[in-house]
Amino acid sequence: MQVSWLGYLASTGVKEMNYLIADPVSVTDAQRPHFTETVWQLPGSANCLKPPAPSARLAVTPLPALRKGHVTFGSFQNLGKANEQVLALWAQVLASVPGSRLRWQNTQLGDEATRDQVRQRLGALGIDPHRLSLHGKVSRRAYLAAYGEVDIVLDTFPYPGGTTTCEALWMGVPVVTLQGERMLSRQGPALLEAATLPQWVAPDRDAYVRTAVSLALDPAALAQLRSAQRQRVAASPVFDAPAFAADFQQALQGMAAQAH
Repeated sequence: MQVSWLGYLASTGVKEMNYLIADPVSVTDAQRPHFTETVWQLPGSANCLKPPAPSARLAVTPLPALRKGHVTFGSFQNLGKANEQVLALWAQVLASVPGSRLRWQNTQLGDEATRDQVRQRLGALGIDPHRLSLHGKVSRRAYLAAYGEVDIVLDTFPYPGGTTTCEALWMGVPVVTLQGERMLSRQGPALLEAATLPQWVAPDRDAYVRTAVSLALDPAALAQLRSAQRQRVAASPVFDAPAFAADFQQALQGMAAQAH
C-alpha cells in the first residue's frame, strides 16, 4: 500500500498510489473525483506543527505598531511564491494603509543584488523603498523573534505558506490568506480553519485587501488579539501533536484494513 501525504499537494496521477491524506478544507468532497488516489480526510488538519519545547519558547511580543507608530505587514515566503499578482495585491494593501511598511525575510534576500531587484519590482508598483525592510537568513531563534517586528502577515498565492503560517500564528501574528480552488492553493485556508481563525480567509482579492486593512486600522483590537492568539491556537488541531498522531495512526490502520 502506498500513501501520499504533505510533500506533494496534488494528485500524483500514479495508479499505484493508493491513498492521499488530506482534510475537509484542502480537499472537499466535491473535489475527490479529480484525484486518482482515494482521498482519506483526517478529522482535524492534515498539517501539524509541534510547538517548541517550553524552555525554547519565545514570548509573544506586544503589538509592534504601538511602539513604532505604524503598521508593519510581513512575509517570510521565498521569492518564488511572490509572483507579480501577489506583489500587486501587497502594493494595494500598503496604499490603503498610509504610513504602513512591508518587512520581507527569506534566504534569497541575503543577497544585495536580489534586494535591489525586489525594491525595483515593488517600486514599479508604487511602493517607496523607504517603506521596505528586506532581510536574509538568520538563526531559527532570530527568525521566530522577527515575528515580533510584524503586525500582520500577508500570505502568497496560489502557493500559500504552510510552516510559516503555523509559525506566525504561534507567535501571535494574524495571517491573511486567499481562498484557492485546488489542494495546493487551499493550504492556507485549511490551516486557518483548523486554527479556528477562518475570518482571515478571503474569498477573493478585494476581500483580501479589506481583511488586511480592517486589521491594520484597529490597532487596539489587533493588540488584544495578539495577546490571546497563542493560547487559542495552541488548543487547536494545528498544534495538537498527540491528537494528530492518533488521527494519523487511525487513518493508516483504516487504509490497511480496507486493503485486506
